[in-house]
Amino acid sequence: MDELKSAVDAFCAYLSGERFCSTMTVISYKRALEKAVAALHSEFPDITSWKDVGERQMRVIARELNFGAEAKELSSATVAHDLYALNSFLSYMVMKGRLPVSPKDAVKAPRVKRPLPRVLTMSEVEELLSVKPRTDLEVRDLAIAELFFSSGLRLSELIGLDLDDYSAIDREVRVRRGKGGKDRVVPVGSRAIARLGSYLAIRDKFKPSDKALFLSRMGKRLTGRAVEQNLKKLAGRAGLNANVFPHKLRHSFATQLVEHGADLRSVQEMLGHASLAATEIYTNLDFEHLKKVYERSHPRAKRKDGEDQD
Repeated sequence: MDELKSAVDAFCAYLSGERFCSTMTVISYKRALEKAVAALHSEFPDITSWKDVGERQMRVIARELNFGAEAKELSSATVAHDLYALNSFLSYMVMKGRLPVSPKDAVKAPRVKRPLPRVLTMSEVEELLSVKPRTDLEVRDLAIAELFFSSGLRLSELIGLDLDDYSAIDREVRVRRGKGGKDRVVPVGSRAIARLGSYLAIRDKFKPSDKALFLSRMGKRLTGRAVEQNLKKLAGRAGLNANVFPHKLRHSFATQLVEHGADLRSVQEMLGHASLAATEIYTNLDFEHLKKVYERSHPRAKRKDGEDQD
């Protein structure tokens, strides 16, 4: 087997098996690294090992990731992601002793202006969570929506929950082997506890064949795709025009915490962010919220028509 490709495959297996990265993360990393391998095969057919990759080869790889056939379609965020995947792979190779040093300093990721997360307003959240369930499936879906907004879980974390990961007595949910391979305990609010209680009272109707907390109509663990589709149906029933998906509820959870005075370290812990920098984006949302309140409330915030612009 091609040694360049086999090293990439080993890295992807490491991401999945030891780092517990999501399937989509592994796929995106593999896609970027396969582009790097293809560039090496094309420009340097004699190179068969990553040990032979130096600054010249890295510049060719960087050029491919920045200016390949897809260049016109790629955003700076995509390019930054691909270069980050390459750097992570090279760091892994050093960690495993397959490279003496990493040549990653030869490439730099472009600076990316991170877009602000899309969130639901509180009125939209209330409309979504005020739907009256007509079926057992909707009882389950409302419990899911309430837990997303109450605890800020990722989609992969929610569908990975087992029955014994939730404690109504302790008012918490344990997220096992989350992103980065770390467990964390997250509080669950009273409304979510009530919704979960309603769902658990009928859970046996799904004829469980799985220890998962949330079950499909067949009694098995729900898939992420099913959760996304069911949330959209629930939003439709609520009459919302907004596109509702799991991560938007997670962003809405974090935004409400920051707007109501929660410190960033606590929000970081609840979200399971490895870096505080990932959490700080919610302070930008909070500032945007404050600006809107100011412009709406301050008597001299808005310029009157015809007022001198100097």
